[in-house]
Amino acid sequence: MKSEKIAQTYLAFIRVTGPYGENYEPAVDQVYRWAGENGLQGGQCLFIYHDDPDKTETAKCRTDICLTVPAGTLPSGEVGIQILPEGKYCTQREIVRHKTDYAEHWKALKTRVKQAGLELEQRPCFELYHSYDIETHVADVGFYLAIKG
Repeated sequence: MKSEKIAQTYLAFIRVTGPYGENYEPAVDQVYRWAGENGLQGGQCLFIYHDDPDKTETAKCRTDICLTVPAGTLPSGEVGIQILPEGKYCTQREIVRHKTDYAEHWKALKTRVKQAGLELEQRPCFELYHSYDIETHVADVGFYLAIKG
């Protein structure tokens, strides 16, 4: 685990509501297609999680499927634009081989943050995808938890 300051980042996104990890593929396809049509290929992929699944009904959990875009990019169709605010995060990078492993990596990061005596901040957490293999579903993922400081 390490801490990292993230600069303000502009994101194109589509929101998915429902259980975390489900029904993401159509939104991912749509965001990437939109990026290609608008000459915005090459952005980094992030999944932003807005709700604590231990406190929010799973059917109401919100995930934003995002790609980084330049400032000034305009929304169109179902793709919106939002800003990930600047802030400090605790992060760990993992190779995820199975869909079921994501929850365990989040739990491990939360435990490490708590053990380090750090205080969480009320900004959404997110996953930053360094790579994802469509065939094997193996992903190189950074897990980011917002902290104060």
